[in-house]
Amino acid sequence: MSKQLDELLFLIRQHPAFPEFMTTIEPPGLKAFRQGEEPQQAFADHVFRSGRRLQHEYWRQFLIGEPTSQQEKP
Repeated sequence: MSKQLDELLFLIRQHPAFPEFMTTIEPPGLKAFRQGEEPQQAFADHVFRSGRRLQHEYWRQFLIGEPTSQQEKP
């Protein structure tokens, strides 16, 4: 990450409205997988929603500056 981007994120995190901003970012819903009449479509939808939820978590962790559970630890 560049120094400029790091500084921008620092400034954003210092803003008084940042906690409110983080609470308004809601994760996408994730329904339990249920095999129905179209099992392939149900599975594809479940995988898609899982990916969106993981993407949301990466974005959230990027904004607050914490490593995600998926990243390797040094």
